[in-house]
Amino acid sequence: MPIFKTRRKRYPHWYIVQQICKCSEISSFIPALANTFARSIAEIEVPHRERAEGRTKYSLSRLIRLNFDLMTGFSLFPIQAISAFGLVTAIGGVSFSVFLFIRRLIIGPEAEGLFTLFAILFAFIGVMILALGIIGEYVGRIYNEVRKRPRFVVRKIYSKAEYPPLARSHA
Repeated sequence: MPIFKTRRKRYPHWYIVQQICKCSEISSFIPALANTFARSIAEIEVPHRERAEGRTKYSLSRLIRLNFDLMTGFSLFPIQAISAFGLVTAIGGVSFSVFLFIRRLIIGPEAEGLFTLFAILFAFIGVMILALGIIGEYVGRIYNEVRKRPRFVVRKIYSKAEYPPLARSHA
């Protein structure tokens, strides 16, 4: 008896397909694009059999590239996470420097300043990572503008006569 696998298929409405066709991006992930234009999504489970012959054309490197395109093409979250990491590192380095300064005032000077160097290094590296994240945020916003994806899609414009009458509450 053959083993069946179930996968979910999405069949978008015609206006979603039209909006996807209007996108002029080079690397686009169709399911994610459909999610950006769809209001509500329903998935249909479809049983699949094992491939009868041939092999998949997706190698490991193509799958990694596809996931990278998905991660970077639809969200600025990765670069924002790098910015947050840089900010936390910088704050940690400055906090550690303040701690070492107060400790030096209370206990006195130590022979080696290795921890002080670490604190200064963490602060500077954190600022550099934060600066890199801010530059990446600018590049991401430019990328969003270049894609020319619509922010909103208006499907229908209603005239005043088409609105149903509003019920007044008698409170």
